[in-house]
Amino acid sequence: MSPYAVSLRDKYYLQEWTRTCTDMTVDEELLEFTVWRPFNVTKLCAAISHGCSLDSLREHIQQYREDDGDEVFKRMMKQATPVLYYAIGRNSPEMVSLLIELGISPYGSNDEVHFIPALPFTVIYGHLHLVDTTEVLKILIAAGADPGVIPEDMWEEYLEKPAETWPLKNVRKTERHGWCNSTTRRHMAQGLNLSQRYYLYLASLRKSPTEREVQLAELHKAAGLMKMPYCIVGQLSVLGDLQKRMLNYIASNTEEPMVMVFAGPPGHGKTELAMQLGNLLNISSEAISCSQMMSDVELFGSKQGYDRSSEGSPLNNYLAKQSGKYSVVFLDEYDKTTQKVCNTLLTILSEGLYRDRRTNQKVDCRKTIWILASNRGDEKVAAFYEQNLRQLKDKERLTIDLEPLVSHLRDTFRETWGDPFESRIDEVIPFFPFSLREQAVIAHKFLRRIAVEVRENIDLRPETRRHMGQCHISLQDDGRICSYMAERGYSRSSGARGLNREAMRVGQMAREMYNRIPGLVTERSNEEPVEKLEVKLMPNSNGGPKIGVFRKQGVPAQVGSRINEASQLEKPQGPKRLFTH
Repeated sequence: MSPYAVSLRDKYYLQEWTRTCTDMTVDEELLEFTVWRPFNVTKLCAAISHGCSLDSLREHIQQYREDDGDEVFKRMMKQATPVLYYAIGRNSPEMVSLLIELGISPYGSNDEVHFIPALPFTVIYGHLHLVDTTEVLKILIAAGADPGVIPEDMWEEYLEKPAETWPLKNVRKTERHGWCNSTTRRHMAQGLNLSQRYYLYLASLRKSPTEREVQLAELHKAAGLMKMPYCIVGQLSVLGDLQKRMLNYIASNTEEPMVMVFAGPPGHGKTELAMQLGNLLNISSEAISCSQMMSDVELFGSKQGYDRSSEGSPLNNYLAKQSGKYSVVFLDEYDKTTQKVCNTLLTILSEGLYRDRRTNQKVDCRKTIWILASNRGDEKVAAFYEQNLRQLKDKERLTIDLEPLVSHLRDTFRETWGDPFESRIDEVIPFFPFSLREQAVIAHKFLRRIAVEVRENIDLRPETRRHMGQCHISLQDDGRICSYMAERGYSRSSGARGLNREAMRVGQMAREMYNRIPGLVTERSNEEPVEKLEVKLMPNSNGGPKIGVFRKQGVPAQVGSRINEASQLEKPQGPKRLFTH
């Protein structure tokens, strides 16, 4: 079937479909179709638009691979490009990842008559439907979608608001931008948020993984490693190298645990990255806080025969459950433990063997990846940043030699934990202070999190109690707003935590504005126009800036002042999703 039997309406909207088999669920209908009919792009697009599950989508497509073989399946998936757009329309990173894994190009369609590329479609669709599609955009970029398909002038200086019209000078408009007419450019400029601009910029700096690297990751079911550079903001100097080292470890089939120390000041991504590593590698993970671990009993539990030995401990029980399997153990705030804990752990790190304290049975930990988070040495990390990184351009940071710093950090760990323990550390990964621009992106990340929460439907049931919902929060100039938040909230001692506090203050102002709107909140509001709030920078009494939250579509009403009763609400006019055969 030609893929272009399905196309986009006006290049921005998905086609409409209607269902006929209303006596069964969408999943049931899709699986029944798998048995009785040949592969049909239209049917698959319709099923996705009507809410089929990820599992039923996977089962439906995989069945054709089993029946027809890999070569036929590859040709089939090349014809299935429109399906990707419907997964983007669902705003489902998981579904988009699955389709790319099965062979659909992250670029999308190259038919500019009926489609625009997947990256700009992701941005524009999110803008027109008032949903945040940033996570989908990250998936496409990590899979190899070319950021340059979106004009570079819209994201190279990512703190700046993109121009809605083509600049007259110094802009490279190439064949890749044939899809970008004046209307499309305006939609792009209005929808391309700060985080999206940052990730496009980041992708332009990094080399794409080689074909063999991708093949190797897929062979070990760790294709998620390709997403590592886009998991956290900043840390350009270490993420690419860490990605390669992790890929080398799983490919080597070694019979020894891997031990890494994430070192640096708090609030700079150590915990955030460690918590995502299991998902990237497609393996199980466990996080243990060591802030109160004064003895090995607190970490591993009592030995057999002693009081409460049958309970074990979270770490003991996890290691026993994962015996012989690849897994990730993250020991947060490990620097606060005692030497006795270090000595006990050293045996496991060295030999990869352990005994379950509940049963005294051997546990195989040779495939365990240990991550120890430590603030020790953060002064050395900060000093290295000031002397060697602060003034560098982002591209130059990707190739900086970190070995002198790593050597100093190892000296610190040797003094703290002893020679035997330090010698068992395979990798030391320093986490640096954020640049001014990175601070703004992190502030935006926290604001996005709040905006996503309040965009959900109102749900007043006791088990949910979502009072503020069906609400869209936008930023008038996200680069300026988030830079101001960074100036107020960031410090090296607290890192992202101070930025989160600033975002929470904005969230509180938004809720105050929401609560001043006349009338009780009811779930019937979910069928009504979306309530729109806008965050702006405005002058304070001293002539400097301050943040205000306003209700859109009327005379601005600042939090704390009288609300404009004539504010007009507006519901986004997206296409109706219907379903036909």
